[in-house]
Amino acid sequence: MFKLIRLGLRRRKSPEHYRELQNHIAHASLGELQARGVRFAGACVLELGTGHGGYAAVLAQAAKCLVACDLRVFEFFSTAHIPFCVTDVSSALPFIAGRFDLVYASSLIEHIAQPDKLLGEIWRVLKPGGKLYLSFPPFYSLTLVGGHNFKPFHLLGEKRAIAIVNRLRKKDFKNYATCYKTWGLYPLKIEEVKRLILGANFEILDMYTRLSPLNTAKLPGILKDLATWHVCYLAQKPFA
Repeated sequence: MFKLIRLGLRRRKSPEHYRELQNHIAHASLGELQARGVRFAGACVLELGTGHGGYAAVLAQAAKCLVACDLRVFEFFSTAHIPFCVTDVSSALPFIAGRFDLVYASSLIEHIAQPDKLLGEIWRVLKPGGKLYLSFPPFYSLTLVGGHNFKPFHLLGEKRAIAIVNRLRKKDFKNYATCYKTWGLYPLKIEEVKRLILGANFEILDMYTRLSPLNTAKLPGILKDLATWHVCYLAQKPFA
């Protein structure tokens, strides 16, 4: 955890630093998934919201094939020899139905205005029995990345948080939905995303806290959101 915090604090220094953080998390994430029965050897994987490519670099080594997607091509992919697809994942995905064994979506759903449509597209491109790994930092978390750029003022409500951040950091944010220009930020809770996944007809195999021996994601009520730095869902598209 100390290494995670150290890497997280320096992630904004450069794309290489951000990718180093992603690499560290990805190795641990794959270990957690493998311990839960996910097999990467022979699997065709789709990564959504790949960013600087730190996850993709690890996934490409573990899986039979990997396709990475994002709104634009990041510099890493110019020499990475990893198939890349420029696409807006909030719209229809440009893949045939039933193509992938696993969809990997880390820190993505909280930036999607209509997450139910995203989950519907993920369902479509997965094979029967295919798995979905979806993770995100609960917006109201008191730890690490809860509230994103608006931490710690995110607990005061959107209008107050924006007003304070605009004044202190000399920004001109209008609302959460437009704060990242080409994509937004939407306050999501653990149980809310669980309902969305179930509503998309997935079966949830496990829900756990990333890189933590304590599964705070299963605490009662609001405590789970306040205490969890990053929640992970492992879900499956039923065979029939």
